[in-house]
Amino acid sequence: MLSMKIPAEIQEYKSKLIFGLSARQFFSIAGAILVGVPIGVFGRGRISGDVLPWFVIVAVMPFFAFGFFTFKGMRFEELVKAMCNMWFRPQIRVYEDADGFFQQLHEEIIEQEIVRQRISSGEYEEVQE
Repeated sequence: MLSMKIPAEIQEYKSKLIFGLSARQFFSIAGAILVGVPIGVFGRGRISGDVLPWFVIVAVMPFFAFGFFTFKGMRFEELVKAMCNMWFRPQIRVYEDADGFFQQLHEEIIEQEIVRQRISSGEYEEVQE
């Protein structure tokens, strides 16, 4: 019997370019190779043998993250942008009363309540126009 895998949602479908990798993944691997190999080759005589692999890993890691890393539906660059906005831009707090509208409204309500209490206690009479 023939069977075919169908994704749960069609939006999750990603076209494959070569070796089962998407174009994004393929180009991220190519970029990692283009950066990592020269660092490894030219750093062989200049940097210690136990430190050089760490330099290569640190240099190549952003390329792999760009191609393969997702977090809650965000790609790597979207996540970095969101984190930079969160850390370095001023946060807008929606619950803050920026122009004092709710403070003024609260004061007017308190004043009306005081007037009602004074009228009910007979301290002064209600002015009718």
